[in-house]
Amino acid sequence: MARQQRPARSRALAPILAALLWLAGCATSPPPADRAYSARVAESVFAKAYSDIFDKYLQPLDLDEIAFDGIGGLVSIDAGYAASRKDGMVRIALAGSELGRFPLPRSNDVETWAQLTTRIIDLSRTRSAAIRAVTAEEIYKGVLGGAVSRLDRHSRYAGLRSARDYRAQREGFGGIGVQLNFDHELPQIISVVPDSPAQATNIQPGDVIVAIGNEPVDDLGRREVIWRLRGDVDTEVDVTLTRKSLAQPFAVRLRRALIVSPTVHVRREASTAIINITGFNQRTARNLTRTLKRLFAGNGPEITGIVLDLRGNPGGLLDQAVAVADSFLDHGRVVSTRGRHPDSFQIFNAGGRDLARGLPVAVLINGQSASASEIVAAALQDQGRAVVVGSNSYGKGTIQSITRLPNDGELILTWSRFHAPTGYALQNLGVMPNFCTSAPRPGAGGAAAHTEMSLETSIVLTAWRNHLGYDAKSAKDLRERCPRRAEAPAADITVAREVLADRSLYARAIGASNPWIARNKDDRGARR
Repeated sequence: MARQQRPARSRALAPILAALLWLAGCATSPPPADRAYSARVAESVFAKAYSDIFDKYLQPLDLDEIAFDGIGGLVSIDAGYAASRKDGMVRIALAGSELGRFPLPRSNDVETWAQLTTRIIDLSRTRSAAIRAVTAEEIYKGVLGGAVSRLDRHSRYAGLRSARDYRAQREGFGGIGVQLNFDHELPQIISVVPDSPAQATNIQPGDVIVAIGNEPVDDLGRREVIWRLRGDVDTEVDVTLTRKSLAQPFAVRLRRALIVSPTVHVRREASTAIINITGFNQRTARNLTRTLKRLFAGNGPEITGIVLDLRGNPGGLLDQAVAVADSFLDHGRVVSTRGRHPDSFQIFNAGGRDLARGLPVAVLINGQSASASEIVAAALQDQGRAVVVGSNSYGKGTIQSITRLPNDGELILTWSRFHAPTGYALQNLGVMPNFCTSAPRPGAGGAAAHTEMSLETSIVLTAWRNHLGYDAKSAKDLRERCPRRAEAPAADITVAREVLADRSLYARAIGASNPWIARNKDDRGARR
């Protein structure tokens, strides 16, 4: 989960690219070019990166160590390169021979360390053929990869191309609105985004793209196909396709629009609405609001319960997670965040709208439910608004700050941890289901096979919420009570529907989930 530096609110990132890509576009039509190295640009990149790591990272760090690790990162380009510190000097060597030595900057002096980094790069480029031959982006990856090497695994540098892909996932960009399968000889359309240019021109799943503009796609690589279909909003692209029902290929001209990948999908099983949220991008909460309103619009049988399926959901934007939880709550705390930087301390409370009209809710999670999805599950469970079904979640309870650097790459830094309404930190612990389907009770059937209700459930969840985050062994022992599982079996939905249909069982699960809430039904404030 990540917080973007711009505009102002905490946000989360779930950068996952699969074989099936949403053509969500980019800011310009061609792929970003690898730029020539410029010492002036590089110095501004390093100064911004060093400063952000020093100021924002969750744990206090020594800037001198950060910058020196960055300088040492050039070894990833030339294995003969080496940097050392001795007698107040930074010494640079290549293949065992000293290239030069430089005075150590004053302690924690960002600008001087950035200047020194570029001076060392300039010197190294004169003597190292490997460093001289690479692009600016490779140099940034080497230096900034070194600078973040001491940090946690969620902190990293995203280069120009990766950063653009990540921004497309979070925010959406100009595209035509199709999902492609590249497993065949030619790219085949799997699905079409509603209200997209592709839908408006009657492109259909199963259509195959054979040309973009005047160029056949069999002459293009996969990434080139994607970049040619992407482009600025309101620009045009000509696409030629084939369809099994048509004897001849047909051409369409599409005007690119802002495309944001759909993350909210709904279906009905009898009187139960099953809402699957696959990620949290900038339109997730808005689309969930639309979905809930349509469910209560009076069409079809009455809805008596909702299953919110967050299995396999790796996270996304923090503000969207808060808004999704708020869609089911009419009061109380959603989440709080705490870190080292003063701006990392935030509290998010529900706005009092409960678009689900108080209907019973079951949240499905598994071992791949992480970050933003854990915020939603923990908030609804802690506030007594939903029962949770499945396995232990991933346990990714940190928030990353995203800074766009002068080269258009991104620096992603862990800067705070988030805490559930009852106060426990989710990092390395995750969310404990009320109904565990990964460790069923032997000999029992139905929903009863996946929980030990009343006293024991209450005891486990009480221990969960009072866990001390630094005790890794006890956290592991607690998590083993409902082992993390990557699969998303259909049995989870069966159990959820059984619980929703049995109001007595549902009420007992809510009470066992949080006795504090059960005792304080009339207290509409968040727990402190």
